[in-house]
Amino acid sequence: MPPIITVTTDFGLQDEYVGVMKGILAAQAPQAQRIDLCHTIAPQDIAQGAFLLQAAAPYFPHGTIHLAVVDPGVGTARELLIVRAMDHYFLAPDNGLLTPFLGESLFQHAIFIDCPHLYRRPLSATFHGRDILAPVAAALANGADLSRLGRQALKENLIKLASPTLQIDRIHGNIAGSVIHIDHFGNLTTNIHQGVLADLKADPASIQIFHKNQQVTGLTSAYASRPDNRVLALIGSRGYLELAVSKGNAAKILEGKVGDPVRVTLSQGA
Repeated sequence: MPPIITVTTDFGLQDEYVGVMKGILAAQAPQAQRIDLCHTIAPQDIAQGAFLLQAAAPYFPHGTIHLAVVDPGVGTARELLIVRAMDHYFLAPDNGLLTPFLGESLFQHAIFIDCPHLYRRPLSATFHGRDILAPVAAALANGADLSRLGRQALKENLIKLASPTLQIDRIHGNIAGSVIHIDHFGNLTTNIHQGVLADLKADPASIQIFHKNQQVTGLTSAYASRPDNRVLALIGSRGYLELAVSKGNAAKILEGKVGDPVRVTLSQGA
């Protein structure tokens, strides 16, 4: 099976940046399959990039190389990383973008990239995705040994994003979380995982979900399970509780944004 390289950036599609990086990959690792994961991450939104990588990576085969560039610190003294986790390789700045893969159950190894002989010259101070990360990803796809691409990085010294607060009151059956992502359709994804609801033995039909002045009773099984333009709650494909609007945009209707508090109660009288 040919190697797979995914590419994730906040570059958008208006400029040549994404195409140029893929051109480097095509020139230096022509046998690799190149997959665009996402290029519409909000500019400099490291947390959104981390969330999307976490959501997507498990669906790729072992050995996949994930090249991710959301890099507001480009050109500064920040390091560039290769993290091996879940038997995948992740190349990104050391700015928290790879936080989801630094947990004990996933993390395997990490290096700070240090292989100047692979970099493109002249080296741009503003486009390390093109001049460093893409050539190094190509080298990995060509079979380069990780130990030859840099020096060991200790996991505890890597930059990690703070996790959104999730409070679980098992005695009273309350959960306090927040919106962590808004997708293209305006659906509000929270950090309340279906596993949390399952652990609390929540009745899907009777739980109460609160966001700002909006209250929703019960979980539906599909976006079309409620009348048009009605707010609903369901477990989305990523496994997290979502607020959505049937044939509408929940973010606009609810004036929702990332960081909004969301509360769940497991009884009618809570």
